Amino acid sequence: MKKITILLLFVIGFWSLNAQNQRIMSKEQERNITLQNVKPVTHHYDHLRSPNANVVLSENFDSAALPAGWNVVDNLGNGGWTFVNDYSGNTLDGTPFAMVDSDGLGSVDLDTELVSPSVDVSALNSVFVSFDHYFNSYSGVDVGDVDVFDGTNWVNIYTTSADVGAWGAPDHQLIDVTAYKNANFQVRFHYYNANWDWYWAVDNVMIFEPSGDDLALVDAGPNTFVPNSPFLLNAKLYNNGSNMQDTFDVIFDIKDASNTSVYNATVNVAGAGLASGQTYDVTSVPRPNLSAGTYTLDVTVSLAGDEDATNDTYSTPLYIIDYSSTYSVGNVYSYVAFDADSTGDSGYTVTFDIASGAVTPLGSSNTTDFLIAGTFYKDVLVGVEYATNNLYFIDGSTGEAHKYGTFKGDINVYEQGPVITGIAYDKALDVGYVSTGAGFYTFDSDLNTTFVGAMNNAGIMIGIAIDNNGNVYGIDIVDDQLYSIDTATGAGTAIGSLGVDLNYAQDLGADPVTGDIYGALYQAGGAGSGLFSIDKTTGAATLIGTAGTDEYSICAIFDPTASISENQIEGLKVYPNPTNGMIAVNAQENIQNISIVNLAGQVVKTFDNDGLNAQLDISDLAAGNYILKITTDQTVGSYQIIKK
Repeated sequence: MKKITILLLFVIGFWSLNAQNQRIMSKEQERNITLQNVKPVTHHYDHLRSPNANVVLSENFDSAALPAGWNVVDNLGNGGWTFVNDYSGNTLDGTPFAMVDSDGLGSVDLDTELVSPSVDVSALNSVFVSFDHYFNSYSGVDVGDVDVFDGTNWVNIYTTSADVGAWGAPDHQLIDVTAYKNANFQVRFHYYNANWDWYWAVDNVMIFEPSGDDLALVDAGPNTFVPNSPFLLNAKLYNNGSNMQDTFDVIFDIKDASNTSVYNATVNVAGAGLASGQTYDVTSVPRPNLSAGTYTLDVTVSLAGDEDATNDTYSTPLYIIDYSSTYSVGNVYSYVAFDADSTGDSGYTVTFDIASGAVTPLGSSNTTDFLIAGTFYKDVLVGVEYATNNLYFIDGSTGEAHKYGTFKGDINVYEQGPVITGIAYDKALDVGYVSTGAGFYTFDSDLNTTFVGAMNNAGIMIGIAIDNNGNVYGIDIVDDQLYSIDTATGAGTAIGSLGVDLNYAQDLGADPVTGDIYGALYQAGGAGSGLFSIDKTTGAATLIGTAGTDEYSICAIFDPTASISENQIEGLKVYPNPTNGMIAVNAQENIQNISIVNLAGQVVKTFDNDGLNAQLDISDLAAGNYILKITTDQTVGSYQIIKK
């Protein structure tokens, strides 16, 4: 691989970059890390633990010191477990934690144990151990074992040599250890086979007897959607008890600003087979369709015999928003993923002036992690959050972000737990695309992904864009080339060198009117960053204006033309699009008339109609983008088309 710095970014972010560069470059081939190594993030739910649970031991390491009764064993004398407030500003949940830092200790062998005090669990009916952790492997041979003492021997209950969890989003483990209960029960965290690897961080260790029946709501969404377009409601349940749960009801209720219910649906779940410590996803049917405004989504689980009602309901704001009025033409919307000039703008939405390249800060996104890619989706600026694959809507005037949802479906087919690195949306066809470094996918409005194919690029495709003719382009950080991507197969074809030494997360964007391609690029070796124009025939990138130093990870250009999705006019279908001349328009509402409008706002053709279907001949029009203004008996809407 050409550059390890991009891989370092995707594993730990930006914080330890300078300290690691020399060592990583010398072990580049040995490490061979790719984006596919990042595992899906899970979340911990111990704050929902039923008050009926019998907690025998609970340790959160918040004193940032060795707790009373705990013991650290350094088997090789080269260093062991420590207790810290943070690691380069990062924590698991905002509080201190236990950590063994192989990277900080350098080129020495490590074998160290963190051992809990002895507790008597012999009289309990069932015993569980839970903990939160982030295991960050460098070599793939370092090991993290979790063992329990059964009164005679140590018994392994968990082990990993691969990356698990993340800062701010630790992996949560809940393990049934009833088979090993005794009067001198202990748990230990054993880290070994490490030499100048990364680290293992552990927090919130518990030994307890859970309630029998206790289902909890732990998540619901989406938090944000666009007006007048049906969407799916989702909820995540967590089995807090020790018994398996098969049958329960989940009630979805949306209330408006006056606390009046505007949507209510009950999902009857049967045969769930939900084991203790496992999660279960529920989706509501039918789909709500709401006008712009602020709502409250309440989701409640109803389980016969539930022993704890305090965690049965999950409430979250629901924002139905249209940010299109906050965006302006002549700007490229971007995002500062890394504050290289130390001006405090990391995590900020910014704009580039498309003519001069000048940067204007808008405001903080307030997301958990940085946004790795973005585009305009249904006339709203969106950004994909690193590692979580969450999609956020972004206000074009303040930079504030609201979570829309999480990509799901085939996203895990080609790569194990991939990180989305690029996103593009074809407004004319109402089709979204995402890339994951090596895999190419489509997605729908519910963020269900469908695998298209492998892009077969040189290494990691870190940004994609679609022009006004439906052509998709991508940039590869390993060979620094521009690629064209076949939307039918996902196959990438190299066009030519950018002439820029790419580093870290970057993005492409397309002007929806002209079809020109731009890149928010970051060059290695202090050569500078900024907005670049990119030649679609040669791949050559040209800096616009003066080079900066910050790293930009979104490149998105607003489309000033109105559009409407198929869902906004009942049953609307427009095809083929792009077209050589003939267009079929179908709907479930009576179509009265259709006007063809060019991008200057001039009506160039009109068609009278009376029926659910219409046939339009626009073969006499020049090639380019047009808007269909469609009037039905119930709705007036618009749809963008492309004339070849």
